[in-house]
Amino acid sequence: MIKSILMAVAFLVIITSSLVTACKEPVSDLTFVDDLGRPVRIESTPERIISLGPSITEIIFALDLGDKLVGVTDYCDYPEEAKSIEKVGSPFPGFNMERIVALEPDLVVSVAGLIVRQLEQVGVTVVVIQPRDINGIYSDIQLVGQLSDRGDKAEKLVASLRKRVDAVIAKTSVVAGKPTVFYEVDGSWNASSPWTTGYGTFQDDLINLAGGTNIAAGRSGWYEMSIEEILNTDPDLIVLEDYQYGVTPDSIASRAGWSSLTAVKKGRVYPIEDPNVTCRYGPRIVDGLEMLARAIHPELFAEGE
Repeated sequence: MIKSILMAVAFLVIITSSLVTACKEPVSDLTFVDDLGRPVRIESTPERIISLGPSITEIIFALDLGDKLVGVTDYCDYPEEAKSIEKVGSPFPGFNMERIVALEPDLVVSVAGLIVRQLEQVGVTVVVIQPRDINGIYSDIQLVGQLSDRGDKAEKLVASLRKRVDAVIAKTSVVAGKPTVFYEVDGSWNASSPWTTGYGTFQDDLINLAGGTNIAAGRSGWYEMSIEEILNTDPDLIVLEDYQYGVTPDSIASRAGWSSLTAVKKGRVYPIEDPNVTCRYGPRIVDGLEMLARAIHPELFAEGE
């Protein structure tokens, strides 16, 4: 239930953001534009950085900037080194402003929300990273690289991610049929009306790129889909993001009416062991894409590919 609320709130934040238009020059007293269209002035390369989002933390570490992180959220758990960095709270129940200020950051890289205005009011430089799709992730990786004098590293990382995404698209874009997919975000507390992910979410984007058709794409954001809708649509494939909460292919099959679904009868119910690869807008989102593509179109991928 808590996760569902968090994701719903996160979507409301995301739809207010705009794509970043990042400057390509080296960092040296420059102004950049973040994902909310805010101009942000950077006077020198930041040496003390605070991340206010797990996805942001993953981007920072991917650019070899982990040694400059002095604060992260309570939920920043990847890579392993992030767990030992000073914690400054989370969006729910709230960030610890006193702790953030006491850490004397040169730069705070944040999700959108009230915390941005609060940081501005006390004179802390804050950049908002809130991409809306995979292209937005590329832009934000480049932006963080430019802010921190890791532009070349960011460009190489983005090129590597693009290559992997393009390799998936090259296979899935030419298939004749696109299997229908029901992506269950959380049905652990209400199996008769589980939460799913609709149009405008990263999961929907991944399903499309992986060569599938999201049965929940008729509505935007995260919402509860009734069992009647699911049964009427009869998806070819079911993906379980709530595997982390104990939902399994067997428990799906035991739900009233679900045993008649094509996905259940054909054994095409796939648990996601680490949902962060499909939820977090960092470099690992490509891992999530490759995983979904193999699940949706196993015939396109060789063993171990």
